[in-house]
Amino acid sequence: MFDKYTYHEYRNDIQGLRAVGAIIIMVFHIWFNKVSGGVDVFFVISGFLMASIVLKGYFLNGTVSPFPFWSGVVKRVSPSAYIVLGATLVASYFITSPVLIYSVLHEIIASAVHLENIQLIRLAVDYLATGQPDSPVQQFWALSIQMQFYVIFPLVLIPLAYLTKKTQNSMPLFLGVGFIIVASFIYATLLVRSNPAMSYFNPLSRVWEFFFGSLSYLLIANMQRIKYRQLLGILGIALIIGGAIFIPRGANFSGPVSLIPVLGAVAIIMSGIGGKGVVNKLLSHRYLVFLGGISFTIYLWHWPILVFFKEYFGIESVSLLQGLAIMVLATILAYFTSKKVEFPLRKIPREKVLVNFSIGILFFLPVVVAAFAFRQEVVSTTENTLTTLNNKSIETFSGDRIYIEDRAFKPNRDRLLTIKKRVPAAYADGCNQSMDDPEVTTCDFGDVDAEKTIILAGGSHAVQWITALDAIGKENHFKIINMTKAACPLGVVEDSNESCHEWNKSALEKIVAINPDAVITNSTRADVDKGEFIPETYVDSWRVLADNGIKVIGIRDNPRFAFDVPDCLHRNRNSADENACMVDRANILQPTDPSAAYQDIITGIDMSDMFCTADVCPTTFSGRIMYRDAEHISIEYAKFIQDNFENKLKEVMPDIG
Repeated sequence: MFDKYTYHEYRNDIQGLRAVGAIIIMVFHIWFNKVSGGVDVFFVISGFLMASIVLKGYFLNGTVSPFPFWSGVVKRVSPSAYIVLGATLVASYFITSPVLIYSVLHEIIASAVHLENIQLIRLAVDYLATGQPDSPVQQFWALSIQMQFYVIFPLVLIPLAYLTKKTQNSMPLFLGVGFIIVASFIYATLLVRSNPAMSYFNPLSRVWEFFFGSLSYLLIANMQRIKYRQLLGILGIALIIGGAIFIPRGANFSGPVSLIPVLGAVAIIMSGIGGKGVVNKLLSHRYLVFLGGISFTIYLWHWPILVFFKEYFGIESVSLLQGLAIMVLATILAYFTSKKVEFPLRKIPREKVLVNFSIGILFFLPVVVAAFAFRQEVVSTTENTLTTLNNKSIETFSGDRIYIEDRAFKPNRDRLLTIKKRVPAAYADGCNQSMDDPEVTTCDFGDVDAEKTIILAGGSHAVQWITALDAIGKENHFKIINMTKAACPLGVVEDSNESCHEWNKSALEKIVAINPDAVITNSTRADVDKGEFIPETYVDSWRVLADNGIKVIGIRDNPRFAFDVPDCLHRNRNSADENACMVDRANILQPTDPSAAYQDIITGIDMSDMFCTADVCPTTFSGRIMYRDAEHISIEYAKFIQDNFENKLKEVMPDIG
């Protein structure tokens, strides 16, 4: 009865479909910088093929152990994956910006153990990691999810196959697979609304795509022919290519929008029942079949080539010819990786479990050992540099405004390695509340025994001043209470999450209860796209405090950039363009501090002359990197301009001196 599940026809058109998936991924990564849905097509095909392998093994050979299946996957995936990963590691040593090397090494290690998607989820919610350029191993998220799927797949499908055989009815397979599809899709739909980044990389949000492929196999096994085969094939290719073109950049995949490429892939798979339509014949062309055989390896190769090309030449986009060259090189490397290494190993039967797992370990170990050795060198260099910087006497700037220097400062590798490691003490002490926790936490800085009290309240653009305020408080005998939360200013903004709304309400209540001598917060937002402005919610918060007799001191926002500043400095270290990492002041800041219009409820501190000249806003000054990322001032620069900040603070609070 169940011989239908032991039949496995080699489908040239499915190989061609894999090639189409790889091509549209490359095209839209290289020239359009957007998600295409090609990976979703890969997931469907994987679910289809893996279902055929597992069910054939069970119904034909009675195989219930998942180890032969897993060993076959390891043998198939390990050679190409670890060759690409190893090559990326070597290239990273010579090309990757020192600013990013920590993150890249952690991602390489995560990719080696097939947890890159989990690492990217962590980075997506790590506020200090936002704004960083693309990692050269970011594409391994898809392989990580596939490997996670392969771990659970036989554990799910074999029991369903057992029930099907026991009951002599295919319903357990259909109902089980169908339930997983529905449950995972509902989960993805809900999660994509609340946390799109997590949903994109979450394996539970992607399971339904794999099982849609498995459902396709079940349907094909139970159907002899299908109506409207031609139309179904045309519809499928239209959904895949049309979706890649017309789904807007920024659309949240893994939720309902992913149905477009998923149903497109399913339609093409189903259109091959009982013969070939025109689309199936086109996809069966020998060139597409050839590319399909190495498609996932092409996918793995194209991304680091693209990232390193941009990094090496310091460019943001590639031309048509450059993009074509990247595609050709990725295909050539994929061909030799597959032909010379992967294909010969495929001859080893999957039943030779120990041999196949040994092959995986053989490719795995050199990459991981080299990655940890590289990481240790970076850690050692960073620790030595940090020790030197921390022991260095504090030098401060005595001028009233910065100026453009005759020769721009060119930071070396050691300084760039440490720039993101030196963050305000509130982060290390756990005093800066996380993005998702609404609880108001506080820590004391400055002269913690002093009677005079100032509260520093707001988000990361407030807490970046705690280094200077801590030193100023100790010298002038006042206590600083740090009351800050990641991505949450005092006054919610349009992209604030629910916890920020709750935190703001609680923070205002706590501030009023403490009744400090003053509250220091941010008075403006210097947005890259909108320019400088004051959100109405800021004003509402100031008014609440002022109405309770609490003095509000607002620090004008520093410039924010559309690029990671230390990375830009590294990319342009040999550039003759001295203005490469500068922006026009007028594009970021208003001519005067906008908070002056609210002087009845807030007193402003304008530090803009410490960040900009009258015309431009540089990113280095007097041998110092001014920012640790795209928008937050560095520890060393906060210390450097401490005297200027102290003088302005004493002007608005003469009684603290």
